[in-house]
Amino acid sequence: MNPAAARAAGEQVLARLRAEAARYGVALPGLAWDVAQFDLQRDPASGHDALLARWQCAGRRVQLTLRPDGHVYGECDLLLDHPARPGFWMDTLAVWGLPPDLRSEPNLIVKPA
Repeated sequence: MNPAAARAAGEQVLARLRAEAARYGVALPGLAWDVAQFDLQRDPASGHDALLARWQCAGRRVQLTLRPDGHVYGECDLLLDHPARPGFWMDTLAVWGLPPDLRSEPNLIVKPA
């Protein structure tokens, strides 16, 4: 898999990450397919290469994994208080699925007492 072949799926995941991050007041300036750093990673189970795309946006790490079967997983640092659950921080925001059917949720961490 190469960046050109994965672009359409990658752009869908980036759009979802931007939209979900914006729900929590996080902007991701500069998060664009054209400025990603790309690498290949061998899947030990299938033996196929997955495409990894990485960014740094306003001090936040963003990473996507695009598998040859079309499934994707993306993650973005949030590092924020949860707006509705005061005892939790939102560590990361994850987006996954088979585009265009994508799901997302923040990863929560309990604040120390």
